[in-house]
Amino acid sequence: MKKKIAFSVALCSACAIAQTDEVTSYDDAFFDEPATVSETPASTVVKTEHAAKPSDITVLDGLSVEDESEAETSPVDTKTKAESVKVLDTKELQGSSATIAEATNRSSGVKIRQSGGLGGESKINIRGMEGKNVKVLVDGVPVDNGNGSLSINDIPIDKVDRIEVYKSYVPERFATDGMGGVINIVTRNLPESSIAGSYSFGSFNTHKASLDAKYVWVADSAKRRTVETGISAYYNYSDNDYEFTTPYMDTTVTREHDRYYSYSISPFVNLNNFWFDRISLGASFGGMDKEIQSTAHRVEKMTMDGDGFGVNLGAEKSNLFVKGLSAGFSFSLSSSEEHLTDTSHVYYYGWGKEDTRVSDEPLGERTAGSPSLATYDKFSIQVPWNVAYAFNDNHSLVWSGLYKYDSQAFKEKFNLIRTISNVPFDGYDYSLVSGLSLENKFFESRIQNVVGVKGFYYKLNADNDKDKVTRLNDENVDKTDFGYSENLRWQIVAPVAVRAGFQHSLRFPTRDEIFGDGAYVASAPTLKPEKSNNFTAGIDVDLDRLPLILKMHLGWNGFYLLMDDRIYINPFSSTPRPCYNSSGTKTKGFEVEANVDINEYVNLSWNMTYQDVRSREDDRTYGISKGWIVPNIPRFYTNFSAEFHTGDLFFAEDFFKVYWLANYTGEYYYSWKVSKKQNRIIPSAFTQDVGIEYSILANKLSWNFELHNLMDVTAYDKFGESKMGRAFFTKLKFNI
Repeated sequence: MKKKIAFSVALCSACAIAQTDEVTSYDDAFFDEPATVSETPASTVVKTEHAAKPSDITVLDGLSVEDESEAETSPVDTKTKAESVKVLDTKELQGSSATIAEATNRSSGVKIRQSGGLGGESKINIRGMEGKNVKVLVDGVPVDNGNGSLSINDIPIDKVDRIEVYKSYVPERFATDGMGGVINIVTRNLPESSIAGSYSFGSFNTHKASLDAKYVWVADSAKRRTVETGISAYYNYSDNDYEFTTPYMDTTVTREHDRYYSYSISPFVNLNNFWFDRISLGASFGGMDKEIQSTAHRVEKMTMDGDGFGVNLGAEKSNLFVKGLSAGFSFSLSSSEEHLTDTSHVYYYGWGKEDTRVSDEPLGERTAGSPSLATYDKFSIQVPWNVAYAFNDNHSLVWSGLYKYDSQAFKEKFNLIRTISNVPFDGYDYSLVSGLSLENKFFESRIQNVVGVKGFYYKLNADNDKDKVTRLNDENVDKTDFGYSENLRWQIVAPVAVRAGFQHSLRFPTRDEIFGDGAYVASAPTLKPEKSNNFTAGIDVDLDRLPLILKMHLGWNGFYLLMDDRIYINPFSSTPRPCYNSSGTKTKGFEVEANVDINEYVNLSWNMTYQDVRSREDDRTYGISKGWIVPNIPRFYTNFSAEFHTGDLFFAEDFFKVYWLANYTGEYYYSWKVSKKQNRIIPSAFTQDVGIEYSILANKLSWNFELHNLMDVTAYDKFGESKMGRAFFTKLKFNI
C-alpha cells in the first residue's frame, strides 16, 4: 500500500493554523491565573508530509461501511504489535459530526483539554504528559507549532483513514523528539476517479464543508503507468457565541467576540510507475481569521489572521537496487505571514461596559497600555526520508530521518513592547533527527520484538540587536542527544498476549521557551532538555463465540514514567516570566478497556484511566515539595459507548445506526495540592452525546444527526472557562 502524499498537504496546513495558548495554558504552571489573550498567533505555515513506507500498525475490529478500494487502505489488527499503540479506525466516523479531538478523546489514556469552540486550542494529554511532550503528525511528519496546542479540529474527519495513538512511546521511525507519545493522523485514499464531499452545520452558526476529487489517466496499461490529478479542500466557520461560566466574575458570559474561519485548497499530481513507484507533486494554500476571546474580561476588537502556501515533492520506490529494499523521501517548503491586531482605544476591566479606560492613543486589550500591530513572517523547509530493508518475512530494519529548518522575522508598529525583555527574536533554527529500528518475529510471530535507537541534533540562533532583549548572553543554542527503546510481545496462548516496553526519550526546549514568545515568556537560553524513562506493560485477551456473546476484547495496561529536568514557567517572576528546569516527576497509572460485540447488531465498549503525577523531589527555590500532585492533569476518567446498527433495513445496501457516548472525568487540581483541605479544584463532570446515522447506496450517501452534552451539564477542561453546553450538529456526506 502506497501513501497518497499530496492529500496530506491540506491536512498539514490545517494542523498548523491554530489558536495560540492563552496565558492560562502554560504547561504545568503553578495555577491557571486570570487569562488575557495571546500575543503571538500560531503558525499558519503550510506543512507537508513524506513518502515513507507506512508502518505496520493496525486498527481495532469494528463494523464500517466502505467500498472495496477504501478497505484496501486498512491495515491489520493492532493487537499483533509489540508497541504500545491504539489505533482508531475512522471510517465509520466519517459520516458523523465528530472531530478528530472528540474521536481521540474516547481512547483510554488520552485526555484532550479543549479551549473554546471551533478554532480553539486542544491541549493533548497522554498518560499524564501533555502539550509539547505529545507530538502530532500527519502521515508520519510533525506538524506541531511548538507551543503544544493544535487546532486539529480544523481537519475534516472525512479526510482521515485512521488515527494512531502511541502512548508513552515515540517510535524511532517517527523522526521527532517527545516523551509523552504521538498522535499520527493517517490520511485517506480516495477510490480512483471519484469525488467525495460533505457539508455540516450546527449550533452557534457552525458550518463545515469538505471536498476531495481525483481523476486517473491510464498512460500505459501494460506497465501500469497512471497519472492522478486532483484537489483537496475544506472550509470551516463558527460564531462560537455560546455562554460560558467564569469564576473570575461569578457570572455567565456570552462569547461575543470569538468568530473563527479557516480554509485550505490543495491541488496535486501523482505519477505512478514512472521510474519510481510513485512521484508526487502537491501544493497548498490556506488561511484563517479569528476574533480573540478573553476569559477574564471583555474584548471587542482584538483579532489575529494569517495565510500561507506550501509545495511538496516526494518519491517512493520498492525493491530499490535489491529485493526487499524500499525507500521514500520528500522535500517541502512553506511560507506564511501572520498578523496580530490589538489597537483598541478602550480597555474593559470586567465583563460590563461601565468599568473602562479610554484613551486617544491605542491602548490594546491584551494588557492595558500595550497595543500591538505585529507581523510574523515564517519560512520552513522539511526533508523527511524512510529506508527499509526486509531480510525476510520475519526480520526487517528501518532507517528514518527528518531535517527541518525554520526561520522567523518579526515586525511591530508600536515600540512600547520593546522596552521589556519579551520581544520575539528574528532568527532561525534547524534540527536533524534520525532513528534506526529493528523488528523481529520468532516462533510463527508468537514472539515479536522491536528495538530502536534515535539521535537528535538541533541549533537555534537569534538575532539580538540593540532594540531587543539585552539579557540574552548566548545567541546560539547547540545541543545533541540520543534515545533508545525496547518493546516485546509474547502470545502465550491463542487468545492471550502480554507485552512490555521501555524507552529513554527526551524533548528539546522550543524556541519560545529559550528565546521568549513576545508576550509572557522571557528568554532562558540555559534550558536543558527534558528526559524521561518510560516503562509500560500490558495484557490483551480476545475471545469469540462465547455463550450469548459474539466477540470480546479485554485489555489492561500499566505505566511508570520517570521524568527529569521538567520545564516549568516561573510563577514568581513578573511578566514576562522565564522557563526553568526543576524537579522531575513520577507518573504511575493504569488503563482498563473492554469491547463487546453482543451480536452482529449491538456493540458495547468501556475504558477507564487512572494516572498519578507527582514531583519527585523538593525544589524550595520555586516552592515545590516532593510528592506534590502536578496540577492541570486529570487523574481519573472513563468512557462508555453503546451502538445498535443494522443493514438492508429499507433498501438493499443501506445502513442504520444509533449510538450513545458518555464520559466521566473526576475532579482535579488547577494548582499544586498542598493539603487535603485545598479547594482549588476543577469539578467532576459526566457528559453524554447521542447520535443517529443512515446511509444508502453502499455508503455513497449518508446523513447524520448528533446532540452533544445531552443533559446540558456544566463541564470544565480548564479553570475559568466552561465548555459549550447542549448543542446539535447535522451532516450530509456523499461519494461519487
